[in-house]
Amino acid sequence: MVGRRAYRFSLLTVLVFTVSACAFGYVTRMTPPHLAPPTPEDLLYDGATAHVGPAYLARRGKLWVMHVKGAPAQLGYRHARLTKTLMAEGDRRMGDLFATYVPSAVFRWVLTAVARVRYRNLDAEFPSTRRAEIFGQARAYADQSADLAPAYDRLVYLHGLYDIALSFERSPLLGCTAFAASGPATRDGTTPGHTIVGRNFDLDIDPWFDEDKLVQVVEPENGIAFASVAWPGMTGVVTGMNAEGIWISVNGGRAAETRSGGVPVVFTTRAVLESARSLDDALAIIGRDEAMVSHILLLADGKTGESMIVERAPGRPLGVVRDPSAIVLANHFRTPPLRDDPKDARIRDITSTEARQARMEELVADHRGRIDPAVATAMLRDRSAVGGAALPLGNRNATDSLIATHSVVADLTARVLWVSEGPHTLGRYRAIDLGARLALGENAADREAAADLPADALLADGTFERYRRGARLRSLAAEDTAAGKLDAAADLYRGALAIRDDDHLAWRGLAIVEDRRSHHEDARAAWSRVLALAPEAPQARREAEEHAHGR
Repeated sequence: MVGRRAYRFSLLTVLVFTVSACAFGYVTRMTPPHLAPPTPEDLLYDGATAHVGPAYLARRGKLWVMHVKGAPAQLGYRHARLTKTLMAEGDRRMGDLFATYVPSAVFRWVLTAVARVRYRNLDAEFPSTRRAEIFGQARAYADQSADLAPAYDRLVYLHGLYDIALSFERSPLLGCTAFAASGPATRDGTTPGHTIVGRNFDLDIDPWFDEDKLVQVVEPENGIAFASVAWPGMTGVVTGMNAEGIWISVNGGRAAETRSGGVPVVFTTRAVLESARSLDDALAIIGRDEAMVSHILLLADGKTGESMIVERAPGRPLGVVRDPSAIVLANHFRTPPLRDDPKDARIRDITSTEARQARMEELVADHRGRIDPAVATAMLRDRSAVGGAALPLGNRNATDSLIATHSVVADLTARVLWVSEGPHTLGRYRAIDLGARLALGENAADREAAADLPADALLADGTFERYRRGARLRSLAAEDTAAGKLDAAADLYRGALAIRDDDHLAWRGLAIVEDRRSHHEDARAAWSRVLALAPEAPQARREAEEHAHGR
């Protein structure tokens, strides 16, 4: 009798849970736009190049390069038809990462449910053209994760990912550095130089964003053609240039409150590239959209040489800084009231933003009159501290801390991009000639090859491989520390230091372990090494000073 009651209770529990889950899914499900489905098109191959209608996807060295054109829904369909294998791999990697950080399946379901409730109307303020493009993507995408949410819903979340990630207190997007230079900054003498822009997009989440980065050449049905660099599935823009020579890229910032609605920044930047022929055009477009989170935009014009920083936060007026010659930005604000926001002050304290900006300002000044694409690449690969002092590899005070998922240089006057093929900034920077791509399509690759910029010496001399070996040991040591296996963790940290004695993160990990093992003298010695190796933020310096001096 007891067993029968238990069975009935279990069955009832399953039924209630199933009905509730179905109701929850129905309530939180987004409604795709009511549009005619995009025209089906076959996926065909010509050697290693994939074609869908007039669109293609090909390799350029280790880069993926895709050229799409058409109306919004057809653009999305062609994008997903060409890249759905890459998109599925990204989905899988993000799922694995989610499971690693949140091992409990129940807790993962709860977090997913909370996110679906909070962002159930995420697409409400998306431009209609972008909703149509996502609709087209959803029709073409091989839907392998329908248990999480329908394809349309998941692709909406993907396009809000940048804004959602920036809302996290420990966002991985607060490490980007960029600059723009023109006129006398780029060439000596009286002849004005071209407008040169460089940016490192730092996203320290998963190697997939670096390994399978996607350069897109997009010809919208109604609008200006443009090129952007992001990842498969992303139709918005984090880094891009249009055929009019207008550049826009986004750096993370922290101020004001976040919103669960509004227009994702990647769609505002996309609208700039599709419509702006001047920086004033761009500013008008940026001003009309309601931001979801705070961030900083870099804009430049290859025709006039002018550059501009636009600082945005929900419910706050735009902050604008213009410069006719050279401008630098990292991840903190410089215009009131955003620069006075306590959240911005915290970013200055817990990240390396001020150190990176100061170093890039030095580099722009040091190379004034000589900045061209090759020099710009060297600037983005700079791994020194302010004043040129040496830093350990991977130190976040450097412009290049070996976490960039894409690094891009642009000659806006010539309409050419150079994109790092990885790892990070170390591989060749492959030329992507926007004008040639629009005129010649995939046949432009031969013309582009002559303009490629060489790989970094770190790849050839074994330095980067040693860096990666040490990083793997550090990662294992951190896992053992979390599990309370302190002796094993100490051995692993010492193994990492045997590979590279200036591994500041290994010294910090060892210092923490030795403190927990009550080896306080050894811990203080390790903290002293951390202090000597340039802590990565003001807060980190205070931590090292307090422990090294026994305070």
